[in-house]
Parts: sequence; structure tokens; C-alpha cells
Amino acid sequence: MKFQAIVGISVALLFLFGNAPEVVKIQESLGNITDEKLMMKEINVNFSIPEIREDGEYEKVVVKECNSTIYSAGKPLLPEYRLLLTFPAGTKIKRIEGMIGNVKRMHINGEIREGKMPMLVPTGENIDFGEDSNSIYPEKWFAYRFGCGLYDGKRAVFLPIHLYPVRYNHNELEYTDSISLKIYYSISSFPAVDAYDLLIITSKEFVEELQPLKEHKEEHNIKTKVVTLDEIYGGKYFTPQGRDEEEKIKYFLKDAIENWGIKYVLLAGDIWHVPSRIVYSLWGGNRMYSDYYYADIYDANMSFCSWDSNGNNRFGEVGNNADKVDLYADLYVGRISCNSIDEVKTVVNKIINYENNAHGTDWFNRLVLMGGDTFPKWNDIAEGEVVNDYVASVMHDFQPVKIQTSLHNFLPNKINQILSQGAGFVCYSGHGFEYGFGTYPKNRRWMIAYYTPYLLWLKNGDKLPIIFFDACLTAKLDYHMFGNPNIPCFAWCMVKKADGGAIATIGATETATTTVDADGPKGQAGYLDLHFFMAYKPGIHVSEMLVKAKHDYLNDIASGEANDRLYEMTIEQFILLGDPSLKVGGYE
Repeated sequence: MKFQAIVGISVALLFLFGNAPEVVKIQESLGNITDEKLMMKEINVNFSIPEIREDGEYEKVVVKECNSTIYSAGKPLLPEYRLLLTFPAGTKIKRIEGMIGNVKRMHINGEIREGKMPMLVPTGENIDFGEDSNSIYPEKWFAYRFGCGLYDGKRAVFLPIHLYPVRYNHNELEYTDSISLKIYYSISSFPAVDAYDLLIITSKEFVEELQPLKEHKEEHNIKTKVVTLDEIYGGKYFTPQGRDEEEKIKYFLKDAIENWGIKYVLLAGDIWHVPSRIVYSLWGGNRMYSDYYYADIYDANMSFCSWDSNGNNRFGEVGNNADKVDLYADLYVGRISCNSIDEVKTVVNKIINYENNAHGTDWFNRLVLMGGDTFPKWNDIAEGEVVNDYVASVMHDFQPVKIQTSLHNFLPNKINQILSQGAGFVCYSGHGFEYGFGTYPKNRRWMIAYYTPYLLWLKNGDKLPIIFFDACLTAKLDYHMFGNPNIPCFAWCMVKKADGGAIATIGATETATTTVDADGPKGQAGYLDLHFFMAYKPGIHVSEMLVKAKHDYLNDIASGEANDRLYEMTIEQFILLGDPSLKVGGYE
């Protein structure tokens, strides 16, 4: 676990069984705070004695006060109590003290079900972390993380806390009847200005074609500023800072927040016109592009979050040489990855037409669900269809339309036929490639795929969906089919299509992983997919849905004890291709 706000930690543990409490104190070394007037928030939770219930061939541990379950690959599923505290931006968490109540032991005879290992989406290969299952789990009685980001449209400090009233060790449970925490903090002010809402960053060749979008946004009270890269690098508005172009853009965004109050950032141009950051959080330590670098401006102390805390010019590193990355979004960021003036015109016209005309249409209330058996013979479920069902269950006001291998309609011509009728949203869960997507019939080894050229026969006109690609590679920003810049990654081809396609897409810039079982998505791509749709409400902006899903993920894995280890890669690789200020369903 990486505590982003912690400079140093001292932990004192006194471990006694019976009626003596275990006292846990965690002190942040943030300087001399004895003379500061601190505020204090106290949390006290009492827990019942754990119940052991049958769970098929396993045993299940239940504590009735708990509201969730620790889900960590290869570790026993145990009850936990989650809560999320938020504080105004500028708040500094100074100290957290915890006290554990009476600690007792209980022997269990059977095995507890374990969390499934994540799967690489392109191959179905099981990712085994190889952890030692013989040590006590979770290691601590509670865990937390700090971060600064957007919460209901305002910047806030997040403090998700997970309490673990039960720990497991060699068929023995250790449990406590209470956990109490005291959080000491101070509040300082953060500048509140509202000169602009939306900032469009582009190259000078696209400025003229973006003016209609600026005018349209301002007609709907979205105060908009268009800035070119030359103006950023040349210091027209703020003194340039940063070691390279990407960092100069990010420092500019920090200045734009503090001086203009921006919330939305549209990168208008492909990565050869407006650069993206290369990061090293991909599985195996490989590199990938991430526009999310521009969203995460601050760490928990409201300092600039460089994503290169070790200073070696390799950003977002994970593993032994990990960088401290806050990961909470301070801006809503999207990209229209245009490589020509004609593409800018096409996409701008699509955005304006959608926002002006989509509201109140019958087609918007359709939800297309696409999936199959993502990992044949891995288990007895069709993972993509399970994800589809969970998404349908949270989108109550939408008519579900299924395109699934079990229904024998997951075929290119059927996909085009159904999508051509229009939809407000499309949820796809399965495999993805730079040039399309595909999945399997149940327990079969041959894939049914849909490729970029098939878009020629997609005729949905102005009935444009927002698509979430729960898959690999569909938003690979540096891809060109056959080296042709007019045939980029599939997710962008959907958005730039002139006579239909999509109004916005969410996809991964590189290889993705997922964790899905019969109880639904548990981690990585599948988790973001479900929580993206859980975030929907009428009148929301599309980028807010994606950021809410990512923040849910960060808050749900508050500690290394419940961490699937792939969260950072997942959060960084899934990006929005489209206008971040897009009003979902259009304006009334």
C-alpha cells in the first residue's frame, strides 16, 4: 500500500489476547504539530461474534454489522466494515489513532472461499501473485488511504477507511468486538474561482474548427477557453514549468485550476498533436499511454503530483521502484483524437447535434449489452454475460437489448443491425484489440469477432451511444492499422465515424485484466464497467461517470490488504475518447 500523504510512519503495537485491548497508533511525521490546533473526528464501531455459515463446499464468515467483504486474489473472503470520510480541499490529515477492543480466537474446521486471481483479458491467462497464504490476514485491524480529487463536482480530500473485525490464520480466526479510531486534521483554504468551466487544449491548426464547439458550450452556460500548445509552452498565460512538454501541460492545468477554476479538460488532437504521457504501470513493467496523467494534478497535501516521485523520468512506476501517485482525479479529462481538420469538424458537429437533439428520444432509453464466455472453461460462467446482467440491474430506466453468444446473435451483421436502431449506452464485456473486439460461445475455443472495417455497414446516423469497452487495447492511442493514420484504434474510429458510430467511448490504451465470478465483477476492467453505469443519473456529464467509477475503485481498495495490485494500471489505462463536458442524453 502506498500512503500518498505520508512522509513517515511510526507504528506501535501491543498484542495481547483475552480481555486486554490491542492498541494501534499511527503517527504521521509531518513536522512538529504540538502547537497546532487540530480538529478531531472519532469513529467507534462495535461488532458481533462472527457466525460461521455453509457456503457450498466452503465456510463463510459473517459479522452482521459489516457492510462488505475483503476481496483479494488468493486470500480468504472475510467481512469488513467500510466507510468514506471526505474533507474540504486543503485539509491535512495529521494523525490517526486506533484502539482495538477485546481480541479472541475461534477455530474453524472447513476452508473459506478465496478471491479469484485476475485474468489477462487477451489470453485468459491466470495472474498468480504467489503470495504466502500462511501468514495472518489481513495483516492489520484497519487500513486507509489518502487522496485529493473531485467529489460531486468539488475538490475534496478522500479518506476511505476499512475496518477488519476478523483475521484469519491457519484455520483460526482472531476477532474483536470493537474498533475505534481518532482522526486528527487541520483545514486550510483552497482558492475558489469560476472564470472558466471547460478548457480545450489543442494545436493551432485546429483552433478555427473548435470555435463552434466553444460557442455551443457557452450557449449552455459552460464557460469555455481554447488554448494552444504554443501558448502553453510560450508562457502566454502562466510562467511555464516542467521538464518536458507533458509536464508543462500538467503544470499549466494546475495554474488553470487555481486561477480560472476549470473542471473539464478536452485534449483536441491525437497524441502527435497533443501529447499523452507514457507511464510504466502496465502489467510486467511495460509502457503505455495515459491521458489520466493530466487528471491527477494534486496529491493529498495539495502539492503537485508529478507521477515521478523517485525522479528517474519513468512515470507511474509500480513494484519495487514505485512512484507515489495519488490517482484521484482533480479534473475531468477527455480526448477527441483527431488527426485532421475534417475529423475535428465531424466530431464537433456530432457533439453539438447530440447535445441539442438527443433529449427525449426513444432510442436513448435503449441499453445494448454485448458479451459472451470471455474465458472458456475457466469456470462455469460466461463472464461477459454476467457483467452485462449486473449492468442491466443498475440501469433501471433503460430497455436492455442483448447481443450475446448464448443468444446466437453475437455476429457482425446482427451487431450492426441492432446498433443501427440507436442506443443511449452500450456495455461490451469481452476481449478487445486495437482493431475491434470479440468473444466466445460458452466453453468453445473459437472466437466471434467484430473488426474496424465492419463499421462501414453500421448506419445509426444521429442515434449515438456512449460505449464502455470492458476489454483490452480498444483505445490504444498510438495505433494505426497498416500504418494508415486514417484508421486509428477502434474506440476512436467509433467516435470519428461521420454517419453514425458513437458519441463517446471508454477503452483501455493497452492490455487489461479483469476479475469476475458468479457474484459479478470484482476487480479491474469489469469493476470499472459496472461502476461506470452505477454512476449514471439524468443530466450527468460523461466524464463524471468515469471518474466516479475510478474513485469508487480507489475507495474500495483502501489498503494493500484488499488490493488486487492491478488497480493503478487499470485506472490509468482506461480513458475517455470524447468531450468530457458532454451532457449525457443532451440538453432539455
